[in-house]
Amino acid sequence: MDSGLVHDRHNAKLFSNGQANKTRLCQDSWQGIVSPMDESKPRPYSDIAERLKWHREVVMGGLSQDEYARRLGVKRSALSLWEAGTHRLSLDGALALRSKYGLSMDFMYAGIDDALPMTLRNAWRERP
Repeated sequence: MDSGLVHDRHNAKLFSNGQANKTRLCQDSWQGIVSPMDESKPRPYSDIAERLKWHREVVMGGLSQDEYARRLGVKRSALSLWEAGTHRLSLDGALALRSKYGLSMDFMYAGIDDALPMTLRNAWRERP
């Protein structure tokens, strides 16, 4: 048992009613969730993230993540992870992008823009 927990008057009350372990577990879990974004965190899917973010911000006129996710029929939290580059775009997400906006899966996953409609292909190639 952590000696720092025993001496705190609030924690002594928790120990007496058996809530200390549950509370400590919740605190430890939340520290991992709400810690500041680690810039050194690997972004293995940053290329997919760039294309997805480009489409939402430039082509769709700067839609919010909430609105873009709603139109696609996916959760905003999933979209956020895809745009962060920490999680790969799901197959369902890619299929939704293809049917809703004409974005080919080759483009989303591999960056091959040949299958895009001409206007999108030109916009992608002319981006800064």
